[in-house]
Amino acid sequence: MTSSVNITSLKSWNKEFQTDLSYSLASTVLKNYNADDLLLDKSRLLSQDKRVFNVSLPGETVTPVTNQKASGRCWLFAATNQLRPNVVKKLNLKDFELSQAYLFFYDKLEKANYFLDQIVSTKDEAVESRLVQYLLTSPTEDGGQYSMFLNIVKKYGLLPKDLYNDTTYSTTASRKLNALLTTKLREFAQQLRDALASSSDDHSIVNSMRSDMQKEIFKMMSMFMGFPPVTPTETFKWEYQDKDKNVHVLESTPLQFAEEYCGLKLSENKLPVSLINDPRHEYGRLIKIDRLGNVIGGDDVLYLNVDNDTLSKLVVSRLQAGKAVFFGSHTPKYMDKKNGVMDIQLWNYKAIGYDLKQDKQNRIKYNESLMTHAMLINACHLDESVSKDIPVRYRVENSWGKDSGKDGYYVMTQQYFEEYCFQIVVDLEDLPQELAKAFVSPSEPAIVLPLWDPMGALAD
Repeated sequence: MTSSVNITSLKSWNKEFQTDLSYSLASTVLKNYNADDLLLDKSRLLSQDKRVFNVSLPGETVTPVTNQKASGRCWLFAATNQLRPNVVKKLNLKDFELSQAYLFFYDKLEKANYFLDQIVSTKDEAVESRLVQYLLTSPTEDGGQYSMFLNIVKKYGLLPKDLYNDTTYSTTASRKLNALLTTKLREFAQQLRDALASSSDDHSIVNSMRSDMQKEIFKMMSMFMGFPPVTPTETFKWEYQDKDKNVHVLESTPLQFAEEYCGLKLSENKLPVSLINDPRHEYGRLIKIDRLGNVIGGDDVLYLNVDNDTLSKLVVSRLQAGKAVFFGSHTPKYMDKKNGVMDIQLWNYKAIGYDLKQDKQNRIKYNESLMTHAMLINACHLDESVSKDIPVRYRVENSWGKDSGKDGYYVMTQQYFEEYCFQIVVDLEDLPQELAKAFVSPSEPAIVLPLWDPMGALAD
């Protein structure tokens, strides 16, 4: 059944609206000002902008707010910001940052190679197929998932920022580098598919072409960003001053530094895991995103799907254990960047008749909601008159510099957490037994979602 736009109806509706004083008032002000400025509910803002938290990290290890600038590295910032208190404590530092640029360099290099591998493995798919076209969309974008962070760290380790910082232009403003890499990789994709279509000896062709392609991508990366100063197993020397102003020289390899100073148990393979809230699917089940990754042979992007109460309680228990929480949300939905508050009731859109009724499940289904940004929770507030283990608000550390929010920090309400947060990361050993068992010995195979599913969105 079709229904075209009826011009007569438009004229009738317009006449009807003109007699509505509320419409006339809204129309007058909206034609002159920004809607978000006009509809900000300052009474609601006052009631929610509370910076008191009764569950926080012990000793309140405060490190400088970071700034990803014009790059999509939020996931690398959130992940490294989660680890840096370990280094600060171990080395008695005043402040510290891990090198996000080091991870960024190798992630792009690995993503390019992973993309070429996907092109080879989909050689029998039509180039017009949804899968191949999706692979071609953004083969080496900045964003990522926590599993992809671990893949890079397990292969390359971690490095102090002093040794490989954000000096190079493309590290903090990656758009042009991304455009050049994307164009070259699409050309490589055509060359690989053409060669595979014209020869039965797949392996010999692929191996020689792939090696040349890897070399050319590395050449571009090193020209734009510079080759990191050490390889994963080479020893670096880092001179630093502790908070008592004593000077030290630390010698380590990136892989050793990741384990011994940052606290990642790489050799024991006891690494953090991701849990999500996706109400489209059964809780208690693992969810895997097909073909999503960055390092060939690395771990899959895998989540355990749980309800919101479970996520909230895990945040509290992790904070009580003295650990910050990596989380992913749909940012900047309902995010007041000026005042630093994340709350879905902060804007009074209903005043102009704009009333949304979709729940979280249907927002995901209809492409209205997905994880777009990763940040860090480092405190929360429990109000026992409401709940003993579900917070009423959280303190969020962002990576957009001190000018975003209040000195780089945000207050996030529980309602926002439930509606627009999707993922948290915790240590496997800190999970209750029944949840840990789902990762270690699952009773059912993982639900496999396609690469383009909203749960496969890369935080940037």
